[in-house]
Amino acid sequence: MFVTQIYLPNMDFGKALFHLNNNLGYNLYRTYLLFHRELIRALKGYGVTPEQWQVLIILWNHGSVTPTQISTVTLQDLPSISRMLVRMERNGWTQRVINEKDGRSFHVELTEKGKGKKSEMMLTLEKHFSQFLKTVPAEMNYGIKQQLLQLRTLLNDYTP
Repeated sequence: MFVTQIYLPNMDFGKALFHLNNNLGYNLYRTYLLFHRELIRALKGYGVTPEQWQVLIILWNHGSVTPTQISTVTLQDLPSISRMLVRMERNGWTQRVINEKDGRSFHVELTEKGKGKKSEMMLTLEKHFSQFLKTVPAEMNYGIKQQLLQLRTLLNDYTP
């Protein structure tokens, strides 16, 4: 196996990192990647992905929803949502409820397993993330969330 090294003689990584670290988009994306990585670690014991976690939260809070509603909240395309729901159903988290008026459409509901794991999973994630967030003062946490909501609004996010 051959390993090719790329040498960029004129690249000043310190300067490049300075510019990246002062870029809002870079910082938001990097924070997302780091947070996502920790979410994967925290959910690993449940066999749930971060994307499936979003669906569980939606269902815990709203009961029965359509795939289109899930897509709207998660910003994922419907084919991806459909594949994910098949996996969640196969793993016992969700079930389909066929629309009696239109057999082509359905709602998604939690199974007993999905309902029963809510408290345990919430505590697991709270414990996992508290090790990182325990030094963040509550008012700073609140301020960051409010600023992110404002930024989402500026970017025409349509979820409340």
